[in-house]
Amino acid sequence: MQIKTFVLSPLRSNCYILSEADEAGASAIIIDPGDTEVQPVIDYVESRGLQVKAVWATHAHFDHVMGVDIIRQKLSVPAYVHAADMPLWRETHQAAKQWLGKDISVLSDPDGTITDGDVLRCGDLSFQVWHTPGHSPGGVCLISETVAFTGDTLFARSVGRTDLPGGSFAVLSTSLKRLLELPDDITIYPGHMGTSTIGLERQMNPFLRDLD
Repeated sequence: MQIKTFVLSPLRSNCYILSEADEAGASAIIIDPGDTEVQPVIDYVESRGLQVKAVWATHAHFDHVMGVDIIRQKLSVPAYVHAADMPLWRETHQAAKQWLGKDISVLSDPDGTITDGDVLRCGDLSFQVWHTPGHSPGGVCLISETVAFTGDTLFARSVGRTDLPGGSFAVLSTSLKRLLELPDDITIYPGHMGTSTIGLERQMNPFLRDLD
């Protein structure tokens, strides 16, 4: 497994290129292309001969999906998001204008939706979809035996904000409790900031200490 991180958008959102291996022809997935300036992501996969199979969105806030249509058009791949975040997906252009003063086109509908319990594949790699609402209604984490892409549900030493429309700290707390069921050695790749592990967050994240 190879994971390459690109920090995109003025909000410094993490976009990940997940590939089965660091070799030409390897299957790859793009997770959360959060800005229209995604040419470096495209250049990376093309220069390495990676075969991108899909775009997975951990949630549909604008700073995680603004580049989806550019990726789809240039690489001819489908994109997937949880159905509960479809209202956010359809308002991406409005949110980009409101928050960044940026004019972007209306996103085309996703090619499909993902839901809790689905298994997504990248070559021989498999990831289970965990629906983890609270930051947004359709937030998901993508879980393998060794890593978890946690979107804006869980960060290193922090968690996703819950003061946006559709957010709820009570709901997020339930999602966080579920993540604490994971083994300590799982590495998390969050939607912002750097990586961590479940074990470190269990010990050091102030938002997890008081969960029942």
